[in-house]
Amino acid sequence: MSNNHKIRLLFVCLGNICRSPLAEVVVKSVATERGLNHYHIESAGTGDWHVGGPADPRSAAKAKEKGLDLSKHRAQQITTQNCHNWDWLIAMDAENRASLLRMGVPESRILMMRQFENSAQIPDVPDPYYGGAHGFEDAYQMLVANAESLLDHLENQV
Repeated sequence: MSNNHKIRLLFVCLGNICRSPLAEVVVKSVATERGLNHYHIESAGTGDWHVGGPADPRSAAKAKEKGLDLSKHRAQQITTQNCHNWDWLIAMDAENRASLLRMGVPESRILMMRQFENSAQIPDVPDPYYGGAHGFEDAYQMLVANAESLLDHLENQV
């Protein structure tokens, strides 16, 4: 890896307004705390419903409550045309993983956000969109609980 090459990570959910933007800022924060400045981190959705729009207000409020900033977030879409621009794509759930595979992303470049938990089955980060505020807290806690393990795994790949 050259000194000026950043490892490109993309967190992926359905609409890019709830889970993936929150994952983006959580993992950026943990990477910064660890002095890992060789990552370029963004997020995107597999759907196009929210492209150009802000993060869900509940997700933005949760981020702000935790000292993170989603105020500049603008939703973007991952497509077959741009999916190869990323070194690693981190899916929030099995449905998004399947969408990435259909786009032609090699399985070897896809990770699941919660795959490093001690579980026989890889659990999803549930979509909090249709739930109450507790769903955003739950999603935040899952992201925080898995950020270190995800970065550890990526660091072992360098």
